[in-house]
Amino acid sequence: MSDLPTFINNPAKNRLKSGEPVLVFNVFEALRPSIIKIVKQAGYDMLMIETEHVLHDEYTLTNFIISARDNHLSPLITVPTADRLVVSRLLDAGALGINLCHSETVEQVEELVRWMKYPPIGERALAMGANVDYQIVDAERYCRESNQATMLTLKIESVKGVENAERLMASEWVDGIVFGPGDLAATMGHHGQWRHPEVLAAMESVIEIARARSVAVEPAEFPTDSAEYGRQRERGIQIFGQTRETEYQLLRDAAERALAQYR
Repeated sequence: MSDLPTFINNPAKNRLKSGEPVLVFNVFEALRPSIIKIVKQAGYDMLMIETEHVLHDEYTLTNFIISARDNHLSPLITVPTADRLVVSRLLDAGALGINLCHSETVEQVEELVRWMKYPPIGERALAMGANVDYQIVDAERYCRESNQATMLTLKIESVKGVENAERLMASEWVDGIVFGPGDLAATMGHHGQWRHPEVLAAMESVIEIARARSVAVEPAEFPTDSAEYGRQRERGIQIFGQTRETEYQLLRDAAERALAQYR
């Protein structure tokens, strides 16, 4: 049985479980094949797809998720709520993970697990389509593999989330922690100052809890050179990349650099 190919595979989660780093590219609006191809060619492992701040039509989003998996990228969807209708349909569309923004309470985590995992762990309803590459598969084996493969990450972006971080990570199904420094800074009274010492200290406190619990986590500040990246890796940080920037921010940066010599 162990030699059989899996029905569902999550390359990014496999890397995290092996202690390896995962490189994440955040996508807001550009659900295009070119994004998938370029991101994969550049060496990223995961696409984080935003649904809190933007609207996507479901047909395009489903195609983008399927294409990401076909190109061996792990699609992780950032959602504003752990609601069943949101979570279950995204997973059935092929998403390999859910990233819950504004994570603050144990009840949120429990609800997320409830709709992400099949029985006996949760109550996710069974449907076989994009989530199994439209194959006819053994249901019992698929559900078991899916429960292990789906990735659950929490986005900490409030004082309450920081204060409850240890309780949030007490769930065995939490795979990773990322941050929303802008919103966190706002809830701390430092609007627009996410590098404020108090904001960085708050993120560092969460990082220490994550490390103690062997939960993958991103740094408070991303490395600016390879030496700093090496130090963060030695510290046990595993999640890196453009988790806090949009693709249009990256386009703006590149476009401005291309014009620098003309100014």
